Amino acid sequence: MFISIITPTFNSEKTLKNCLTSVKNQKFEDYEHIIIDNCSNDKTIQIIKKFNNTKLRLISEDDKGIYDGMNKGISKSFGDYLLFLNSDDQLIDQFFLFNVNKILSKNKIDILYSNIIYKKNLLGLSRKYIVGDILNVNKFGNHIPHPGTLIKKKYLINMEYFDLKYKISSDFDFFIRAKKNKNTSYYYYNKFTVLMSPGGASSGFQNIVKANIECFKSLRKNKVRFPLIFIMVKLLRKFSQLL
Repeated sequence: MFISIITPTFNSEKTLKNCLTSVKNQKFEDYEHIIIDNCSNDKTIQIIKKFNNTKLRLISEDDKGIYDGMNKGISKSFGDYLLFLNSDDQLIDQFFLFNVNKILSKNKIDILYSNIIYKKNLLGLSRKYIVGDILNVNKFGNHIPHPGTLIKKKYLINMEYFDLKYKISSDFDFFIRAKKNKNTSYYYYNKFTVLMSPGGASSGFQNIVKANIECFKSLRKNKVRFPLIFIMVKLLRKFSQLL
């Protein structure tokens, strides 16, 4: 089973090396790590070119944001399954790819998801996202986070990639669409696999508001009942996970 790890970058010099190192330290060899760079003007490209990992592939060209980069990664990947890892995130389970390769090789799975940990924020608070089995995922207000999740490439293509009209929450929209697809098959890898940065496109008060407006629009488009209550429950779940 060949796995493609896709990392969109833009001026990521401060965090990228840790991300690259965490992938290289995986106890697994049948993978490629594709960097989709949006014409960075800092040392991002230099870091990638100097990094000692022959499994790295760099594509640097203009794109329309993170989800356009992720879609490019899908189309240019060779993997049977794809893992999207942000440039400021790190894999913390060195046996993650080794273990899931065994699982994916023996089972018919569209989406394999795991638990993630958020780095401490400015208030010194961290957050553990224990997703739970599929019954928990299907609970009102709950959804799968895209870090720590492997998705079958053919499934992504059949689902028509990430919708670019959502600038911040297209991953949320994708997993809502996946949830509505009754043929979607899931597997819960019940371990912490990714240390995720609290930054990113959905951080900051204004972007949090924008992200949840997009989530609301996605819920309405997908005809999920009581979308506003869904958003409120989703936010309450986040607060309950703070440490």
